[in-house]
Amino acid sequence: MRRVRRHRFSTASTSSNMTESDLTNSESPQSDPPHQLLVSESPKPKAMNNRYVLIKIFYKAALIFLGYAISYMQWSFILLFVAAASLIWLENRDKSNVNKIKVKAAACSYTKQDLIRRIDEIPSWVKFPDRERAEWLNQVIEQVWPTVNTYVVKLFRTSIQTKIRRKYDSFQFESIDFGHSPPKIDGIKVYKGPATKDSIIVDFDVFYDGDCDINFSISGAEIGGIRDFQLSVEVRVVLKPLLPKVPIVGGIQVYFLNTPDIGFTLDGLSSIPGLSSVIRSKIEEMISKKIVFPNKITKRFSKSVAPAELKALEPAGVLRVHVFEAKDLMAKDITGKSDPYTILYVGAQERRTNVINQSLNPKWDYWCEFVIIDPMSQHLGFKMYDKDQVNEDDFLGSGEIDISTVIKGYRDQWIKLDNAKHGSIHLRFTWLSLSSDIGDLDAIREETQFLKVNTISRAVLVVYVDMATNLPEAKHLVKPHPYFVMAVGEHKHKSKVKKHTTDPAWEQGFVLLVPKPKEDSLQMTITDKTTGNVLTQMSYKISKLLDEPNLEVSKTELATDNEKSKVVISMQLRILTNKLFEVEEDEESDSDSEEFLSRQSSLDGSSIRSRSRNSSRNSPRRDLVDEIITPLSVAAATAKPPVFPTINANSAGEHRLGRLELSFNYNEPRQKLIITVHQLSNLPLKDPTDIPDPYVRLKMTSQGHTTGPTYRTRVIMDSCNPVYEETFEYLFSKSDAYEQTLLATVKTKKFLYNNTMGQVEVNLKYVNLSEPYKAWFDLCPKTS
Repeated sequence: MRRVRRHRFSTASTSSNMTESDLTNSESPQSDPPHQLLVSESPKPKAMNNRYVLIKIFYKAALIFLGYAISYMQWSFILLFVAAASLIWLENRDKSNVNKIKVKAAACSYTKQDLIRRIDEIPSWVKFPDRERAEWLNQVIEQVWPTVNTYVVKLFRTSIQTKIRRKYDSFQFESIDFGHSPPKIDGIKVYKGPATKDSIIVDFDVFYDGDCDINFSISGAEIGGIRDFQLSVEVRVVLKPLLPKVPIVGGIQVYFLNTPDIGFTLDGLSSIPGLSSVIRSKIEEMISKKIVFPNKITKRFSKSVAPAELKALEPAGVLRVHVFEAKDLMAKDITGKSDPYTILYVGAQERRTNVINQSLNPKWDYWCEFVIIDPMSQHLGFKMYDKDQVNEDDFLGSGEIDISTVIKGYRDQWIKLDNAKHGSIHLRFTWLSLSSDIGDLDAIREETQFLKVNTISRAVLVVYVDMATNLPEAKHLVKPHPYFVMAVGEHKHKSKVKKHTTDPAWEQGFVLLVPKPKEDSLQMTITDKTTGNVLTQMSYKISKLLDEPNLEVSKTELATDNEKSKVVISMQLRILTNKLFEVEEDEESDSDSEEFLSRQSSLDGSSIRSRSRNSSRNSPRRDLVDEIITPLSVAAATAKPPVFPTINANSAGEHRLGRLELSFNYNEPRQKLIITVHQLSNLPLKDPTDIPDPYVRLKMTSQGHTTGPTYRTRVIMDSCNPVYEETFEYLFSKSDAYEQTLLATVKTKKFLYNNTMGQVEVNLKYVNLSEPYKAWFDLCPKTS
């Protein structure tokens, strides 16, 4: 009997850290798939059909009576007008029918994705019954727009122009006109349910497509202007907490749920190619830092409400994203290739993959995580670019994913790129809930160790920095302009700058991802903005929170490296939990080993003799892997599984060239094929004075084309039985892996006239990748 530790990912759907009732109540018709709107209307009731028939009979009878009356009264001249009117009516009816046929024909040519995109362009109040149009509100905005326009112009000429002049002394707005078209508010929704019992949450869409005209100059020379500014964004307003006395509402939060869509036209020198994208990115960056979640504008109405209640963050969970690969991308370089990379974002959070050079089918294997506040409203966006060393990076496509669909089970998707002629990206998602149970830490540690990804986290640290006291002066009798940078490993956040104070009250909340809660520390550095000098620093071991009730501390004073300075801070540690990841312990008898061997025997078509070896270092899924002694010489084009003769385990192989021991293990969560080169045995020795220096080269091919990197082991000097124990990884989905052929070539550095000693060709469609597979393969003469 033996115990086998098996990691398994269940296919059952998961949920966020919200309770099931919260998710149910927070869901609305908005969460229904858009294609459900394409369902045809229900049949009309029988009574309605009868009434329609009666109206049609009455209509025809009236026409007959009209003709009779005209003839009886001898008003023949009226017949000319009646005939002309009838012809016009018939012609218009025919045109209407033709248009309907054209629309239906065009709709039939659309794919499902095309129709869903068209539906996404429909206003939200049309698609979702829980959203209101609120036209009355737009009428109010239209009336007050001239006054608001005047106020915004003054704001530009004072505040914004002053800030720009800090970098460009002679900058000036020459003319500012926001036009006559006011912003439009659409699709208002008020949430209700247990999750909103102490607050009022309102979402609405804001659209601005104005005829603005803004011109600016530097040193008196007009350098350009902005025309036709467009903005589209979803805004959330939160009124909380509700009070039993005036002012009834304790405060307000205003923020954008997702990064706004911005468009504009540049004139003059500012329209130089490349400058437009720079200006657009700067505008988006400024907006993200101010008001895109997790950043928000808050205002407290009652002093009885603690600032933390409005400004602290309350994450719902973490979205883990695996950017695996893309295919069929557009070629942007003169070589017919591209150098693609992808930017992913959720609100103001942004992640970027590495650049894959010269590829239209890149494989990134990039992992990242996003803190999610509201999974039912937020979405993950991505943009793909071709890296250009000289000019502006070329756009390759974009797309969006509703995070709510990930929670409902859509966790592995090929997504067609929008705004691109062709191309798609393969994304895989994991929804991680939050837990205050310290026992969940072992499960998430098992998962991260199994995935072997250094960039993923096991917990989140929710921090609220209230204030700092008794900071040192920047200079003698000069108060500093302090701000702090807070970090856990590579994850950093920067606070606002507080001016002229040694007791700054920041009142800011942050959420940091924690890779290793038992080892990591929270680092905090307070710096003076004016001089750049570090005022004080602090370090806090996150493991201390594991001993606190509910894994949190509230308004605690932490000492810094300056004896007088203190930082007042609140912290909350939450463990990430993945309900799809389970660790099972199964009792397996020796008959299980025999069944495994019989499967391999049927795979190879030969009788196999086996012996056991502990090889847990090669596979995290099994404590025992069976070593299979099998001669193999597989041609890539073989149509059927080949049949092999039984050989002595200690022989030099069928061709007397020696044998190679390999193992194959497919890691499905990582989408990786892991190949281990264990050892070579009984290599031929032609000259006892000239012992070979062998190494193994691995190459993966499919249909005659190289599909992955070429690897080679280290060279072992003077050996006919070298042991390597080296592992190599290939990025393939499981279906793609079965289409690959591995070519393992054994070479030596000494035989200059012919350094190839033999090779092995393994067609992976004959290898069961659902289980770890380890075998000896006979070396064959070189075929190519």
